[in-house]
Amino acid sequence: MLCSWPFSLKILWAPIVDSVYDRRFGRRKTWLVPVQLSLGMGLYTCATHIEEWLKEGDLQIGPLTALMFVNYFLAATQDIAVDGWALTMLKNTGWASTCNSVGQSIGVLVASTLYFFMASNQLITLPAFLQCCAAIFVVVTLVLAVSVRETGPPPCVISVASPEFESAESGGSKKSPINATVTERKVANAHRANGGAAKAAAPYGDDASAWSVYQQMLLVVKLPRVRELLLVLFTWKAGFACTDAAFFLKLQDKGFSKESITYLRTIMSPIEFVMPILASHYTTGPRPLDLAMWQYVPRLLLGAVACGLVAYTPEEIGWEFTAVVMLFMAVHSAMSTSMFTAQMAFFARVSDPEIGGSYMTLLNTFANLGYLWTTMVATRLVDMLTVKSEDGEVEIDGFYATSMLTLGLGLIWFVLMRHRVESIQVAHMSSWRVAAIRRGRATSTL
Repeated sequence: MLCSWPFSLKILWAPIVDSVYDRRFGRRKTWLVPVQLSLGMGLYTCATHIEEWLKEGDLQIGPLTALMFVNYFLAATQDIAVDGWALTMLKNTGWASTCNSVGQSIGVLVASTLYFFMASNQLITLPAFLQCCAAIFVVVTLVLAVSVRETGPPPCVISVASPEFESAESGGSKKSPINATVTERKVANAHRANGGAAKAAAPYGDDASAWSVYQQMLLVVKLPRVRELLLVLFTWKAGFACTDAAFFLKLQDKGFSKESITYLRTIMSPIEFVMPILASHYTTGPRPLDLAMWQYVPRLLLGAVACGLVAYTPEEIGWEFTAVVMLFMAVHSAMSTSMFTAQMAFFARVSDPEIGGSYMTLLNTFANLGYLWTTMVATRLVDMLTVKSEDGEVEIDGFYATSMLTLGLGLIWFVLMRHRVESIQVAHMSSWRVAAIRRGRATSTL
């Protein structure tokens, strides 16, 4: 758990990733190339020492934890750069969530499920697998550095010859001066000052210092719509917390083997690939959160189904019960994957490209924190509400009480917050932009 905290704290250094870079090499490649090469080196180091650190009777948790923490830090930094690049690389930012979901599913399949299958059949050792991963990181990074170029201005750069600019100049409806961002109005002023000769403006981020990006992020947090969204992200997973954190652990306690769960997850992998693509019809449109809200209550009710599966787990687990668990996992995987895709699509839709990956990182950070605190509290409640006899036998399992509690909290959340989610989704795009706060001050200087 400690190792994963960089993903919840990456907002602290995201503005540095946005503002410090070599323009000739590329804004995102400046960070992606050294970070991914370092990740490859970290995996190779782990492969070299892993058997020594995990030696039976002489576990060395300290160096392993330190190396994994560094690797997580590097991966979180990579995530910032990738999120920022997706906002300017893809014409429809809704596809960013699809790429994100499919990529994560492939990563989990290769690094967890595939390894477990190969290791259990003695096809590969852990050091050899880590060496293969390190080699993949290095090769992919070198290809990225040599063959991929960051070309074209980001979306915040408005050409004075573009239809949007011409419409704004002529008082058209596409982009009025009132609704234009600070950058766009600077372009208009420069255009008028130069008699219409200028062709483009420099990107906002080119000359922005890290400190100025931190200031921009503080202004973002002050936006009313952003505060509403952060509240939603911090609370909306409470209803699923017990099922997500404890269901499979309880199945194992009842005799359902870890190997069986891993094999079933392998079978579920196609669902995690296909669902983001099927969901793209909604996630690439103007209302991606509809997909998440339609599934909210049904996913809550899966918590009650999970209680039934744990309560009625047979002593001898046959194919019938395994099939029922597999069906549960398929439905749960489809819902959680499509809800995650919808969430990421909305992040990409409202994030301001002028401050790159920092905006996406802010939203992702609160989403991660919302998952971490709810699952930690749910796990703790399961332990607190479990009653054991003197000989260690479980008399009252806290899993059932915690599941019903989180289910109730989820239903209350849905009743109280669904209209707020709707208002967040239909809000005008200007309400997500820092320019909306600074318009009064900026107008006097432009």
